[in-house]
Order: sequence, then structure tokens, then C-alpha cells
Amino acid sequence: MLEAALAATRTDDGVALSLRIENAGQERVTLDFRTGQRAEFTAYPAEGDVAESDGSRAETVWRYGAGRMFTQALGSETLAPGGAVEYEATWPDPPSGTHRVVGEVTATERDARAESVVDVA
Repeated sequence: MLEAALAATRTDDGVALSLRIENAGQERVTLDFRTGQRAEFTAYPAEGDVAESDGSRAETVWRYGAGRMFTQALGSETLAPGGAVEYEATWPDPPSGTHRVVGEVTATERDARAESVVDVA
């Protein structure tokens, strides 16, 4: 069982993001990736839910992977019981306001995601 936690901290360079994925189970867990991207971070307006009541998604303010190129190579990481890994990114020049940031691991067949709220003045 994977547990996720996301820290979003305002810095001089933007918003520092850190997604921690921990294996809370008793068995080893392997994360398989299709590309070099290990995590996706997406920012939304803080008001409202990420998933709207009609099933649509809220408007995206910023997405880490948008416009980026990642290696097209398969990869994997194995987490022992109690083991953890962190994936980091920086959101440069975020607009003022309160934002909900979602971080999720991009491993195939694994659902580990966490949310955090950050205020940008």
C-alpha cells in the first residue's frame, strides 16, 4: 500500500514541491515507469474541487509536465516495506492567489497522489 504526502512551500524562486511516496505495506512494491517522468504536479484554483460535480476537471493553472520532454525509456524503482522516495519540482512564477496543488506518481498501475494548498502573494 502506497501513501503519498505533498509539501508545497513558497520560495524566492516560486513554489517548491516535494511529493513523498512511502510503502506502508509489508511487501516490496515496484514502481514501473514508461518515461523518465516520475511525478506530475498540477495546480488549480483553490476554490472548488479538482473534479467538478459534472465529472469535468477544474481549470488547470499550471502543470509541471506541460511542454517538457522526458526520456522515452522504461524504468522502475522498488520500495522496501517502510521505504520511501521523494520527487521534487519547482513551480516558477506562480500567479498571486490561493492554489490547490496535486502531486501524483506517474508509475503504471499505481495510484498515489496527494494535495496541498499554497498561498502566493
